[in-house]
Amino acid sequence: MPALSPSGRRSARGISPVVGVSLLVVIVVLLAAMVGVMVMGFEDVLSEPQPQVSFDVDYHPSGPDNGANGAYINITHEFGSIEDGSQVFVVDDANNRIAWEDVWTGGERVGPAGEYAHIDGAGTDSALKPICEAGQRYRVVIEHEDGSSSILVDYEVPTEPTSKSAAC
Repeated sequence: MPALSPSGRRSARGISPVVGVSLLVVIVVLLAAMVGVMVMGFEDVLSEPQPQVSFDVDYHPSGPDNGANGAYINITHEFGSIEDGSQVFVVDDANNRIAWEDVWTGGERVGPAGEYAHIDGAGTDSALKPICEAGQRYRVVIEHEDGSSSILVDYEVPTEPTSKSAAC
């Protein structure tokens, strides 16, 4: 029972601080829960940043100086550097792939500028489909250590090749 004041009235001063502290604790707990949900919810969205590199793709539909291998593309590295060429892959539209370092003209690292990957679906890149028709796609993809990947180049063959590989 609340204490009586000298005037005979009951005092309610002890209840006000308890209610205030209780409300403050509830607000802090709710804010902590919301921040926790937001942080955990963005965990799968956050990933390694894409490397700052640039490539140029040259399509050669008549396959000059490519013998019987037909049409080809050269994917030329223009700037930036990726230290590990084993994490960079050339992938065709059937998801066949080959590491940059395993392509005849590639290297252990992607760079320096001017290095290129010669893709015709023969020789060292025979894991890839040869260029047989317009609309085929080739991508350069980097695979990160956390299992995610980033597309660095996405190229679609624009016209029918005038020289085709015997494998077409």
